[in-house]
Amino acid sequence: MPDYSGQYAYLDTLQALIREGFVTKTIVDTFFTSQRFFQEIRDLMDTQNGALALTWPINIGKSSNTVAFTGGQGLPANSLDSFIRASLGWKYYADALALNVTDLQQADSPEAIASLVDSQMDIVKMSIADRIATDFIDSTQAAFPLQINGLAEAIDDGTVATSYANISRSTYPTWKAQTNYDLLTTSNLVQTLYSLDLAAQIDGHKPNFYATTRLAFATIQNSLFSIDRYNQPNMARSIGGYDVIFNGNPIVWDPHIPTGVATVFSGSAPSPNSGGYFYMINRGTIKYVVDPKMNFSVGDWLVSTTTAQVIARILHASNLTVLRPSSNAVAWIQGA
Repeated sequence: MPDYSGQYAYLDTLQALIREGFVTKTIVDTFFTSQRFFQEIRDLMDTQNGALALTWPINIGKSSNTVAFTGGQGLPANSLDSFIRASLGWKYYADALALNVTDLQQADSPEAIASLVDSQMDIVKMSIADRIATDFIDSTQAAFPLQINGLAEAIDDGTVATSYANISRSTYPTWKAQTNYDLLTTSNLVQTLYSLDLAAQIDGHKPNFYATTRLAFATIQNSLFSIDRYNQPNMARSIGGYDVIFNGNPIVWDPHIPTGVATVFSGSAPSPNSGGYFYMINRGTIKYVVDPKMNFSVGDWLVSTTTAQVIARILHASNLTVLRPSSNAVAWIQGA
C-alpha cells in the first residue's frame, strides 16, 4: 500500500509558523502601518477579554442632591440616575489564507514554505485591513449591523444616527457631537472649521487629531496661499507645502474618508451636492478595543475536503468606542 504521509510533511512547517507567531505578527504589523488613521488608533488600542458587550459609564446629567442649606434643614438624598452606561457589541471579522498543495509540494525547505506564506499573506492581510479601515470611518449600525460602529455614527448629532451606544441623542442632547454638514468652500472655510473646533472644546480639552480627504486638504491649503508671505534670501520665493497645522496639530488625509458624496444635511441641498468629510478627533475620548483572544488569531491549517488546498482561518474581534462624542466634531465640505 503506498505511503501518502510524505505529501503532507509541509503541514508541520505550516503549523509551526502559526504557533511561533510568524503569520499573526505579519498581519498585525501591516494592519497598523498601512494607513494614516491606523497609526493614530494604534496608540489608543486597549485589550479587553470577550464579554457580552463593551460598556462604559457616562455622566450626562447633574446630581439632584446639590443644594444650599441652613442648619436643621432636610437634605435630599436621591439616587443618582444621571450615570448611565453606554454599550456597544463586539464586531467580528474573518478572512482565510488558502495555499495550493501543488505549490507547497514544490517548496523544498521550511524557508521556502515560510516565504510562500509571507507572500500569499500580503493579499489577505491588506484585504482585511482595508475592510476594517473603511468601516472605522463610514460604517453605521443602521446600514451595516455586523460591522464596526464607525465615526459616521459616533461623531454625529442625530442626523445620521439618532442614537449611539444605545443612548438616544434626542433624550440626551449632550450625547451629540459638533457638526456642520453644510460647509461651502465659497464661505470662510478655515474660520468656520475653527468655530466648529472651538465648539468641541470642553474645559480646554479639545480635538487634537484632524483627518480629511485629499481634496479637502488641498482646498484648505489653497485657501491659505493668499494670506501667506514668504521672505527668502536672494529674492527667492517658496510656494506650496505638504504640511498644514491646524490649532497646533497636523491635518492628515486618509483615502478611506468618504469623498465625492452627497451631504446628509436636512435642509436645502447645496449645488453641486458633492463633497467630503473633515473629522476633528479628541484622541483622549477614543478607544479601539480588541479581544486579545481573537486579535487576528490564526487557526490551525486544515486540509480541504473539496479542493487540493490547505486553509488557515483568520479571526478578529474589536470595536471602536467614542467615549464622549460631544468632544469631537465633523464637517462636510462641498467639493472635497
